[in-house]
Amino acid sequence: FPILKKEPTSGLDSFSAVQLVQVLKKVSGAGSSVLFTIHQPSSEVFNSFDHLILLNKGRVMYQGAVAGVPQYFSDQGHPVPPNYNPADWIMAVAQSTPEHELDEAGFFPSDVREEEKGLDPSDDNEGYLFGSTGRNSFLIRNPGKKFNDKQHISSATEVKLLFARELQNVQRNKKATAARFIFTTFLSLLVGVIFLGVGGKDPSDPVNFNGQFGSLLIILMMSMFGTAMPSLLAFPEERPVFIREYSTNHYSVSTYFISRLCIEAIITAMQIMIGILISYHLVDLQMNFFLFFSIMYTLAMTSTALAVLLGCAVEDPKMATEFLPLLFVPQMLFAGFFIATHIIPGWLRWAQYLCSLTFAVRLSILAEFSNCADETPLPGVENLCKRALMSNQANKDDVWWYWLVLCALFIVFRLSALFLLKKKASKFF
Repeated sequence: FPILKKEPTSGLDSFSAVQLVQVLKKVSGAGSSVLFTIHQPSSEVFNSFDHLILLNKGRVMYQGAVAGVPQYFSDQGHPVPPNYNPADWIMAVAQSTPEHELDEAGFFPSDVREEEKGLDPSDDNEGYLFGSTGRNSFLIRNPGKKFNDKQHISSATEVKLLFARELQNVQRNKKATAARFIFTTFLSLLVGVIFLGVGGKDPSDPVNFNGQFGSLLIILMMSMFGTAMPSLLAFPEERPVFIREYSTNHYSVSTYFISRLCIEAIITAMQIMIGILISYHLVDLQMNFFLFFSIMYTLAMTSTALAVLLGCAVEDPKMATEFLPLLFVPQMLFAGFFIATHIIPGWLRWAQYLCSLTFAVRLSILAEFSNCADETPLPGVENLCKRALMSNQANKDDVWWYWLVLCALFIVFRLSALFLLKKKASKFF
């Protein structure tokens, strides 16, 4: 992206000005265009420029390479004196010499460029393609082809290009991505070692059952927290770039949102798979591996959807971190393992349907403890598995309903975030 700056060295001493220009030089060397105005630069700063445009009362007095300044002024009868800062000299010539004398000396060459004739998209233009992003239109040169109808840029193309850029951003930010996976690996190993093998022990023993139930809850919460946190901070951090590109018709809100969703889905799937491969086998859970992965992945994607919604609602990344308790605490309170949901006051009980962890817990304990819940316990021994299902209101006949709620929450949160992002973006232009 080009960098435009007005007098970046103003207020700096000569040494700091040189350092700043050296940094901008590296930025331009990396592929970005750097353009700024400057007054009275030192010779070191002046000689580091690649291209110079000298304006005098709005007219171009010189435009070209910095190395060509001495020769140009010499040809016009104003040679740069020996051991003199060229920047000071050209400013002195521009300010001390009357404009008509500079004009006679040839300092203001006429613009001989010829503008091409404009094309009307409604005409039959050979070799041009009419494109549109939905708000503005433009013509694209396409030699050798003839287009009679207006062809709009497809949303699929926008999503494809945005997704490719998101992949490049992930590759450039390898440290953050690696830290995310390392964090997941470490916590999964920690949980797996602490709850090592508890899933394969006799659940009729209260100590063993508490370990099994606790390990299941920890793994679920770990997947929810580890995936939602990056998504919560992503949109506030990328907000300035998105606003700038959206306001200049680079793409629509929906295509940007879809590309972000695709990259989040891939990274989240990788993160969940790493955690499951470690914790599932170390804890020795009894449910089907792929069923557990499906539950964990659905929970993670629903949690990221809520995190994205909150991230779209704020503009400052620091403010986004303040919303973390709002994201996580209600999930745990309404999940049913601290307090049974039927004990919660009726006027507040409806909030459980907005908490994805509630239904992920029910699906998980049904998958893990259904078999032992159907077993007939010994006389005088309580069936702890059956009790866990009853206290969490987990019913086998409602499995389809739990999946439906999780998917519905994902869709509602995502669409709400899309609407909120579009509304906020539209306020800037």
